[in-house]
Amino acid sequence: MNIWVVSREYAGIAEAGGVKNVSCSLSESLVRLGHNVTLFIPLYGCTDLSEVENFSCFWKKPVTLDLPGGSVTVSFAHGIMKGVNIVLVCHKSFSVKRAVYTYTSEDEEENPAHRKGHGHEDVNFLNTLFQKAVACYGSLCQFEERPEVIHSQDAACAMVPVYVDSLRNSDSVFARAYKNTKFCVTIHNAGPGYHHQFNSLEEARIFTGLPDSILEKGLNDGCVEPFLLAALCSAVTTVSPEYAMEIAESKTDTAGLSEGYGRLGTRIIGITNGIDFERYNPSDTRKSLLPYAFNPRVRDLEGKYECRRVFLKEFASRERAGTRYNVDAKDPTNFLEQYGWLDEGDDSQLVYISYHGRVVYQKGIDVMAEASEKLLAVDPDVRFIFAGQGSIEQENALKNLAEKYAGKCVYLKGYDRYEARLCVAAGDFSLHPSYFEPCGLEDFIAQSFGTIPVAHATGGLCKIIDDETGFLYKPNTGSELGKTLLSIVQIMHSAGRGIFKPMISYASKYVHQTYSWDKVAFQYEKLYSEI
Repeated sequence: MNIWVVSREYAGIAEAGGVKNVSCSLSESLVRLGHNVTLFIPLYGCTDLSEVENFSCFWKKPVTLDLPGGSVTVSFAHGIMKGVNIVLVCHKSFSVKRAVYTYTSEDEEENPAHRKGHGHEDVNFLNTLFQKAVACYGSLCQFEERPEVIHSQDAACAMVPVYVDSLRNSDSVFARAYKNTKFCVTIHNAGPGYHHQFNSLEEARIFTGLPDSILEKGLNDGCVEPFLLAALCSAVTTVSPEYAMEIAESKTDTAGLSEGYGRLGTRIIGITNGIDFERYNPSDTRKSLLPYAFNPRVRDLEGKYECRRVFLKEFASRERAGTRYNVDAKDPTNFLEQYGWLDEGDDSQLVYISYHGRVVYQKGIDVMAEASEKLLAVDPDVRFIFAGQGSIEQENALKNLAEKYAGKCVYLKGYDRYEARLCVAAGDFSLHPSYFEPCGLEDFIAQSFGTIPVAHATGGLCKIIDDETGFLYKPNTGSELGKTLLSIVQIMHSAGRGIFKPMISYASKYVHQTYSWDKVAFQYEKLYSEI
């Protein structure tokens, strides 16, 4: 089967959020299943081509697109990465971008209006340019290259089926190229702020060039939603059955998408994301990036605790508190800021609880902060590790907590892959107090590293089996999370760390066996055949 995967990000090429892992791991797994897979992605200023083989700057011929402001010509580059054909959409609007979706500190230095972490002001132009380029690529295809399935990843790519459907209904060249093509669109996050919508019917008309008769079907509170328009001609999936149910039954905040799907009678298919275990395998330090090897599946955890000692020395010492330090010699703008520190003590009595992820409201940072304070107030032998970046308000909450409880709490603001993995491996338990969570990868990573997840029972986090592969709690309040943590910590204090070895081992084996991407890809293969 010829399958096109369309994504704004891809692991190892241009990385931003969790979509990169899904796009990459699904594509590589489909190749292993015997399919011909082509990935479409923009060529950014931050694109890494080091793992792309047989790279060609000029691939096919350029195409000209109608966009606001006039005609725009884009070209295509090509390469191969682990069996996946990589087609890069080339235009200066992408090549000047230092990050996939947001401005960097370097951008802000050049133009204070481009604040670090804020989305690109020309986002609708970028999305439209990319998606129309992918759709027009069909005119360049030989017969054997024509796609049977086009799989778009998230809202930034959800208009591809709409553009392709429009082209094949109005142009004989595209009618031949896409005669047998079917579509699939995956929702990675339906929450407010993730829709990439057009703000009005007029704006949508200007960017898309589509008639009102089509665009009106995607209206949601005055905006035109790519996710709704995609549902007119595509199968719609999301990243866990639980999240699919929450969307369909309006049990999570989708800013009106749930109601829109209800009007259209759209079926939401839930397929849980997998994990490419070999990218994190703790028994191979080349893969895990951790300083010591260990294997939770066979209860070999000594290397895990050696990793903890490294973390305490490198990232949580009193001497580093209040400092900013660079973590990437190739990127002087990539740095960590440390707030608070962790005092060492009798390791047999101390319990380490970690959080790594985006520091934004969705992730339940306020719930986590309240629960942490409650536990710190009654247990002197608990240590909290927080790592990540996001909104200033949520970052300040963790900063204040770490400084208030210095010695028992540390917050590392920023991101570095080595530091992020080390802080997860250093924990006995990891926190996942999200208000909503489509799937979640951090719980998989924690379980792979022998760290037991404690999570709010919502969306994709429900893949954790309570009291078997981790712990679930609800409702999502600081009080409830605090009670859950206190009971778990008391068990460890009284029975010792070894009491959780069977759970650690089972969780690691369960995730590896149940959620490998090759098994998940088989579910997508079945879906493609059905559609």
